[in-house]
Parts: sequence; structure tokens; C-alpha cells
Amino acid sequence: MPFKSRLERQQKELPCPSCSEIVEIDIDGWSPEDETSIDRCVICDCRHLFRQRDFNRALGCSLVAVGAALVPWTYGLSLVLLSLVDLILYYRLPDSVVCYRCDTVYRDARPMQRQNEFDLLKHDVLKYGKSWQELEDQ
Repeated sequence: MPFKSRLERQQKELPCPSCSEIVEIDIDGWSPEDETSIDRCVICDCRHLFRQRDFNRALGCSLVAVGAALVPWTYGLSLVLLSLVDLILYYRLPDSVVCYRCDTVYRDARPMQRQNEFDLLKHDVLKYGKSWQELEDQ
């Protein structure tokens, strides 16, 4: 099902994932390039989005932790094996789109060309209002 039609079926008020405040969303004024991508966040109207793998971090860390816990009995082979399982899962899962400002994850949206990998400087500027000048003053 196209991403936009799934959004239109959603409710008109959603909680912000960053601050939990109820935000009224306006889907009527939103027009992406196509029906499967997103060019701005519908929660905070931010145009700065990035792509990341839709991978459960807790699962990845758990796999590596179990492999590390079994190292004394498997002579390190469990760590290598479960790390490979983790790597295979990572590359098989699709990308998702995430908003820099409010951390909203759009799992069904296809990333656009201009949505690159996570940039820490852009994140700090958009989310916390930091700048290079503040870092130089310290």
C-alpha cells in the first residue's frame, strides 16, 4: 500500500516521539514526489531527514552479547557466528526514513536520493540548536 494513503488513514493528531506532546498533523498540504517517499516530516514539518536501516538495535546488541557470553565454551566461534547472523540481518532489512528534529521513524517510506546517512553535526544543530561557534568558545 502506498505510504501516503497509509498516512491519510491515520488519525489527525499524533504524539511527538521526542517530547510526547500531542501534535495536529496536516496531510492535506503535504505532497511528496511519489506515493512511497517522504520529503518532510508530518509531525514537525522539518525537511531534514536521513536514512537508516530498519534494524532493531536491541536485537543486534543481544546477539553480540549472547555470542560474547558463550565465548569461554566455544573458544570465540559463537561470537563470530552470531556477529555474522547480525550482519546478514542488517543487510537484508530495508531502509527507513528518520526526522533529525523529532526522531519520527517512517518505516514504510522509501528514502529519497537527497536523504543521506546520519550526520551528527546536522543532528546537533537541528535538534539542540548548537553551532561551531559554541564549540570554539569552550
